[in-house]
Amino acid sequence: MKRTGPHHTLIAAVRTFVKKRALLRPNQQVIAAVSGGADSMVMLHVLMELQRLWKLRIIVAHVNFSLRGKESDGDERFVHSAAGRLGLPFYSMRVDAAAEAARSKCSVQEAARDLRYAFFESLRQSLGADLIATAHHADDNTETMLINLLRGSGVDGLAGIPPKRGAVIRPLLCVTRQMIEEFAEERKIRFRNDSSNGTDDYTRNLLRRRIVPTLMRRVNPSLHSTMMQEAETFRTMAEFLRGVTDRSFRECVTGTSVMLEPFRRLHLFLQQSVMHRMLNETGIETTAAAITAVTELAGRQKGTVVELPGGWCAERTADRILLRNSGNAAPFRYELSGPGTVTGESFTLTLSKGKARRNKRTDGSSMEYVDAARITFPVTVRSWQSGDRFQPLGMTGRRKLSDLFSGLKMTEQEKHRVPVVECSGNIVWVAGVRLDERYKLTDSTTAVYTLTVHHHGKKDGRR
Repeated sequence: MKRTGPHHTLIAAVRTFVKKRALLRPNQQVIAAVSGGADSMVMLHVLMELQRLWKLRIIVAHVNFSLRGKESDGDERFVHSAAGRLGLPFYSMRVDAAAEAARSKCSVQEAARDLRYAFFESLRQSLGADLIATAHHADDNTETMLINLLRGSGVDGLAGIPPKRGAVIRPLLCVTRQMIEEFAEERKIRFRNDSSNGTDDYTRNLLRRRIVPTLMRRVNPSLHSTMMQEAETFRTMAEFLRGVTDRSFRECVTGTSVMLEPFRRLHLFLQQSVMHRMLNETGIETTAAAITAVTELAGRQKGTVVELPGGWCAERTADRILLRNSGNAAPFRYELSGPGTVTGESFTLTLSKGKARRNKRTDGSSMEYVDAARITFPVTVRSWQSGDRFQPLGMTGRRKLSDLFSGLKMTEQEKHRVPVVECSGNIVWVAGVRLDERYKLTDSTTAVYTLTVHHHGKKDGRR
């Protein structure tokens, strides 16, 4: 069949974009995040085209969020079948996104996003893959920028969806949904339709179905192209400001307090940038109202207190602005009957099959490897308890977790947010802090589990 029109336009655009942004290098292993919809199915076929140019090794990954019953199960079977026809390895994970959202007290969309990326990153680590490719396109970028603008997320939010963040790449970011649909029609690429996309129940759907089409019809027919250009401008601006903010942050911030003397010397924009970063790193929702209120404390009387989301408050003392939490996080306890993911109020933790790697004593690591022969299910993921003891990696004796936390100068709030992974009554991993010596990999290890933890930060329109 002679290939013309949308095929040449889309493939050429993506190839140019990938080269310009240096998204791919020869011989890399890429995990394609495929939902079964038109966007991800087209991305999968585009990656197969690019495979010849970069000699890529492609893996297909899918998450079943259990949100649409038999329809969700059908999506999983469809993607599995598509991977089989293309001769590609397939991995999937089934989760209850609605239940996770209820447990973590966030929207279903936010819970699904955290679960999705946690699974892909865990899979990438366990397989030793280089990259994760998602099918975000120019329309998604426009919607994200508008959402962030409406929520007041600052310059970083207006930078839209980055072509690359860490190991995640977005090769279709340069093309529109219309181009993707035309490509799918020309190449006769089969895909699944998500029935929830046909409603205005979600903010993104409302923008996609009503607001953006109106803006394109009445204001700017080239809206997506304009927004991509603006995103690049804001991205460059954000990178510059990040460097300036870093210096100011180091000068003003100690722990969860801002020293007033150096803070007052800053321009108002930098003051707000420092506060934005401080709130974000503390895990407080970074709304425009919260940033403004905390920044203005510098000019208020000593003893003035501003209430913040999540039980936090900011207090103006004699020489600083101090953030404090009115209480510790509620105790939590989850069980894994096999490899899978749990999401708490402040974290997402995944246990998955992995490949053998050496254990290194890396305090603060978000990933660890354990000897699968030492693990028996169910595995418990719970909050720290008084009296907890374990054998830290590299040590011969047991140690109290309270002593370990004190040595790391952790606050009470931080201690109560750390997930503890337990198996048969023994602590396996103090997540993000230290592995237990008894579960490390040895020369006799034949099977491995990978443990990863992702601590939730700002919840905004980032993708």
